[in-house]
Amino acid sequence: MTNENLFAEYQNQRWSFSEFQDSDVKNVADYLKIDDIHAKVLIHNVGCSDAKLIKSILRPDKKYLNDFTGISSPEELKKAIDRIQQAHKNQDHVLINGDPDADGTSGTTILVAGLRQMGIKTSYMFPIRPIEGHGLQLRIIDEAKKSGISLIITTDCGTKDIEAVAYANDCGIDVIITDHHILGHTLPQALAIINPFMCKEESEFKSVSGATIAYKFIQALYSELKIDMADYLEDLGLIVSAFGSLSDRVSLLNPINRLIIEEGVNRFISNDREGIIALRELSKKRKGDIKSRHLTRTVIPLLNAPGRIGNPFENIPDSSIIVDLLLLGKGKRNRKKAKVVSTIFRSFFSQEQNNEEETAVNQDQVNQTVANVDTINEKRKRITAKIEDQIDECIANQVNSDTDKIIIVQGDNWNSGVIGIDTDRLKERFLKPAIILTSQPNSDYIRGSSRSIPRINIYRIIEKVEDVFIQTHNRKLFCNEIDSFGKKKIVHAFGGHSQACGFTLHKNDVPEFIKKLREFMNDVPSEQFEYHYDIIDKLELNKINLAFINSLEDFAPYGQQFDYPIFYLEDCMLHGGQSFGNRYQTTGHQHVRFEVSETNTKVNRTVSAIGFGLWKKYCYIRENCGLKCKVNLVFTLEIDSRGKKRNDQVLLNVLDIRVSDSSH
Repeated sequence: MTNENLFAEYQNQRWSFSEFQDSDVKNVADYLKIDDIHAKVLIHNVGCSDAKLIKSILRPDKKYLNDFTGISSPEELKKAIDRIQQAHKNQDHVLINGDPDADGTSGTTILVAGLRQMGIKTSYMFPIRPIEGHGLQLRIIDEAKKSGISLIITTDCGTKDIEAVAYANDCGIDVIITDHHILGHTLPQALAIINPFMCKEESEFKSVSGATIAYKFIQALYSELKIDMADYLEDLGLIVSAFGSLSDRVSLLNPINRLIIEEGVNRFISNDREGIIALRELSKKRKGDIKSRHLTRTVIPLLNAPGRIGNPFENIPDSSIIVDLLLLGKGKRNRKKAKVVSTIFRSFFSQEQNNEEETAVNQDQVNQTVANVDTINEKRKRITAKIEDQIDECIANQVNSDTDKIIIVQGDNWNSGVIGIDTDRLKERFLKPAIILTSQPNSDYIRGSSRSIPRINIYRIIEKVEDVFIQTHNRKLFCNEIDSFGKKKIVHAFGGHSQACGFTLHKNDVPEFIKKLREFMNDVPSEQFEYHYDIIDKLELNKINLAFINSLEDFAPYGQQFDYPIFYLEDCMLHGGQSFGNRYQTTGHQHVRFEVSETNTKVNRTVSAIGFGLWKKYCYIRENCGLKCKVNLVFTLEIDSRGKKRNDQVLLNVLDIRVSDSSH
């Protein structure tokens, strides 16, 4: 790429300044007794200037914490509760089949805890994601049949698993689905489906996480059976529901989600069960209060990691290790168990941990597992780096970023457990929906992972492609051949939501899929591709302090559709610059830590800054525009735990850098 093209790339059009009416800002500021800049944050996030509505969203009615009336239709809810009551009476063995991500493991945790508290024998299993993908698995059904299990309950999956549910029925096993995903054209013949989309009426439950649905189902079960919910169970339900909500990026304009996350994070901080304590210690990277937005960078990756590469048949811990940890109670025995799991987790994240506190507790039990995890994890990191290199080669040969409305990259034998991460990076790189397709060893079926930008519902578009395919060929497009204990079956393989979904299809159908997908994408209006940083206001360094940062927390939690505010700094200078990042990241993905000062103020103040993924851009600007080049920054604010003095703790989390007009 030439210097001219690089400069054009780095002077991109991702920045937009939110516009506000002075009268609106004043009304909101007066009503809520806040200053103008805080009023702008709320007006922008809520999308209106109705002060009463803003207040109702900011501080939802606590009644939502105990409300479960919209999680499914009354008929489905009754069938599910009756079956569990029967399981309790008959001493049935129940199995939870969870999706192997943070939302699914969280939902599994509360279902297991809730049923065990009732005295029901309850086990849990997860798909082997790199091999089986997501959803209810035939292997798990076969395992359930061998163990004499008569009831399987899914969480965060099952809505699209028509064939798998039919197979369970053939095996004499009832299935209760708890899920939050969009319904397909045909519903599985489950005993009951607990899914808010089963309700005809609109409700806030149609935009909650799978873990929240699982917790609300336990609430409904206990309420109907007139069982008092133990305090620990309520705490655990709120904590894991918050994890699932943060992981699945549910809307924080929804009052249920706001309350779930606020309450869940508060209880996560204060909870004294050993598993929660261990997870808190593993995830805490800075002193001070833990915020919801920090958990998305600490706890949530921890919860997701085992499911991406786990395989119990190869002695690699899978998502079950998360549930094991979260279910641990109080006491010395549980503390020892928590330390064992912590050791395994440190092995998963060995490249990011200092390993200063290697525990000897029950070391004989974990040495072999840790060694295996370390070996596989190192291999996984090398594979991930190799995939990224191959993706760059594919982009050069397969992608026309100027004309393609969707970025599609095809590769061979890429680890399907991690391609979602790479798809997300493609989306961020090109600011367009992205899909990665990969072949699988010894299979004629291709795995796909998609990610989209905020204003484009990729799920609906891909679903339309399959609808047309079915009309043309009288068969489903998305399917996969599953081998379960020597039995081969074809199952439907498509699911997800508006911003992310996964699928599998036969290699012979890929060209038609891509052709039709591009046709539908070409029909998407250009304004839906607008993808930019929405900047609240311009700030000056001398007005940024810890009190201002802490005041923004009065509006927490922040997340999807209620963004942590982005600000703008004009005509400043960059100083120093040190890259960081693990050794498996390519140069283009390296992060940078540097210093920032303003050039147009009398106050000579320098503030620390960090830019994730900005090392390459930082170097380009310093090398090609001069050390004294003036730049503009867009950033969010953090408290820097590395600051030695209280006044040094302000940290700019820089999202983008642009050369100032005054430097041209």
